[in-house]
Amino acid sequence: MGNLQHAMIVVHADDKGKSAGFAGFKVDFMFNPEAVRVSKTIKPKENKQAGQNAPALQFTTGNSTMIEFGEILFDGFDAREDVYAKYVSRLELLLKVDSSLHRPPLVMFHWGAVWGDKKSEIHAGVYFVTGLDTNYTMFLPDGTPVRCTCKLSLTEAPTKQDKGSPDTAHVRLVGRSDSLQSLAAAEYDDPGQWRRIAQANGIDDPLSLEPGRRLLIPPILR
Repeated sequence: MGNLQHAMIVVHADDKGKSAGFAGFKVDFMFNPEAVRVSKTIKPKENKQAGQNAPALQFTTGNSTMIEFGEILFDGFDAREDVYAKYVSRLELLLKVDSSLHRPPLVMFHWGAVWGDKKSEIHAGVYFVTGLDTNYTMFLPDGTPVRCTCKLSLTEAPTKQDKGSPDTAHVRLVGRSDSLQSLAAAEYDDPGQWRRIAQANGIDDPLSLEPGRRLLIPPILR
């Protein structure tokens, strides 16, 4: 058995430098979560074609990874601590748009040497806090909340992908799941521009695209 490691939500290093209010900002879980749900989906676009039993699937981008915590317990009864002031209010800050960032802060979920650790890179992505549901279950005589459970949701933040500018020509390697439509969507943000790529590479049959082929991606001249 290893040493007990406490889970926590920490503001990403990039945002700590941009906003003085988030320097060293973190929220420690008082008790580690009993369940963590991680989900990732990809929904292809269906292109219906006459005479086919099923539509052709076009893969352009996947949906964000979601991390959901069933119930996180915060208990300040013995110490007579206000759990809203000490814990919940800090989580609420992560759901608000920061004036210096013009968006909510980016966060990471850390738990020991597995969750969010750079060496393991298991769910070490950067996220936005997108859901917080708090249930207060115990109060002091003056109404101070001293016990609550929180349901917390994190949504993966998009990462910047390096790609050639649509204003300059460049070469791209065809992957197994690529189609002319998906390449046009990735390069020009418009799958309808696939004919531009086909013409530049002398492709007569758009369904004959072979993985491993190098395609010239022509520029869009404005």
